[in-house]
Amino acid sequence: MIRSAQTEADLEFCVRVLDEVDGVSLTIEQMRRVQDRLLLHSDGGYALVKDSSVRGSAYSMVRVLPGGRGRGIGSELVEAASEAARALGSDSMWGVVQGDDEGSLRFAGTRGFVEVGREVELTRRLAAGDGAVREGIMELQEEHRAGAYAVAAAAMPDMVTAGEAEAGSFDAWVEEELSGPVGFVAIQDGSVVGYATLQNFGDDTRRLEHGFTGVIPAYRRRGIATALGDAQIAWAAERGYEQLETTTGVTNTALRRQKAKLAYDERPGPVLVRGPV
Repeated sequence: MIRSAQTEADLEFCVRVLDEVDGVSLTIEQMRRVQDRLLLHSDGGYALVKDSSVRGSAYSMVRVLPGGRGRGIGSELVEAASEAARALGSDSMWGVVQGDDEGSLRFAGTRGFVEVGREVELTRRLAAGDGAVREGIMELQEEHRAGAYAVAAAAMPDMVTAGEAEAGSFDAWVEEELSGPVGFVAIQDGSVVGYATLQNFGDDTRRLEHGFTGVIPAYRRRGIATALGDAQIAWAAERGYEQLETTTGVTNTALRRQKAKLAYDERPGPVLVRGPV
């Protein structure tokens, strides 16, 4: 009943499920990038299981079409996802559930998942002329990758998420973090001391999503993260995008203050859940 994604039709099916369940419209090409991590249930759902920055825990996403719920499809996908997570060497897996989705929260709870955090959603509407690229901030180029990865290795352990975070391998970082349209680095004392990326929202030409923003500890509290965010606003506004979005943990007061300085609106976001495999 459950199998790996193999064909173009399989990818189109996953795109349709995600769009119908979450309202997120990915392109076939974006879904193809994670094809080897997709598990399909022919009766109306799929799961994505992959390594994550949370130490010892795989990221898992289970999505079932509304018409297929209550028939055991989700339970079968969770079990298949658990097997896939174990194959990755993980002893747990985590994911996100919308805070107002009581049915999905109950579903997760009855399968051993517990709440490990709550997030807020941060949104910035854009207009022509917004943002600015300040001194020391420039677009991330090939020669900056090693320095930016060093920032990720230093900064990701401080990331507020479903557990203790760490940077993956350099190749995995490039694939995950640099897949979007642009990144920026902060240069001080001749070295990369911070970076930030933007990611596409599927084929949506109006919105972009923030990737990771990190600054090495010795250079924090100097306004570097705010300067990186201001450059992202300027880049997106200049190209006609209408909105930037991100989520972060409610306990990440530093990022929330930084986004408030840049005129982001804040509202309650999803719940992080984690359970054994």
